[in-house]
Amino acid sequence: MTRNEVLAWLDGRRPAPPPALRARLNRALDELLPAPSSVLPAYLAQLGRTLLEGVAGKPKGGRELALDLLAADAFATYAFEAQAEEGSLHEA
Repeated sequence: MTRNEVLAWLDGRRPAPPPALRARLNRALDELLPAPSSVLPAYLAQLGRTLLEGVAGKPKGGRELALDLLAADAFATYAFEAQAEEGSLHEA
């Protein structure tokens, strides 16, 4: 799976995230981890975990961390969605 395939998968999510959140998700793909090898759910979960660790590592942080926290939550949610989709593909 390539970065572009991850972006295309994110493009298919409904409802679409607000523009500021989507920009943060895209930036996380560029900054945090290399492109996934093949397992989308694990990759998305790791992105969420990495963002959450960054937020937790700044206990005196304030509102400036809100977008990172929302992005962490979004990636965790998307990891479950991707896993559910993979499971439904294997059942078909």
